[in-house]
Order: sequence, then structure tokens, then C-alpha cells
Amino acid sequence: MTKISLGELAIELGTSKSKLHYFYTLGLITPTDTISKMNLFDKEKTLEILKKIDKLKVKGKTLEDIKEELK
Repeated sequence: MTKISLGELAIELGTSKSKLHYFYTLGLITPTDTISKMNLFDKEKTLEILKKIDKLKVKGKTLEDIKEELK
């Protein structure tokens, strides 16, 4: 398992850190570890979840709907 911060993930995906942080605050993605107050995420699992989110958004789902589907 590769652990990655939201900032590193944002750079890798070419998206904003604030977008990923928003997904975190909504509970769509969750950290697997915290080191020195920095949340670390399982890279592969988080990428998989983000792909699902994108697919569901294209289908017109709201973030609330997506949150329910990811449970």
C-alpha cells in the first residue's frame, strides 16, 4: 500500500487540493493514517474511489447521492 497526501495526489491527478479536501470533508475519501497532523491516503484505493466519483458525476449524480452509493 502506497500512502500519499492530498497535495501529492492533487499534483499527480492535475486537480486542486481544495477539491480533494472537499471530498474528504464530505466523507467521500478517508485517510488510512495520520502523521504529524497530515492525513495520508491509500493511493490505489483513493484513486479507485475518485474514478467512481467521476463516473457517477457524469451520470448526473449529486455528491450526496455519490456518498450514499459509496457506503
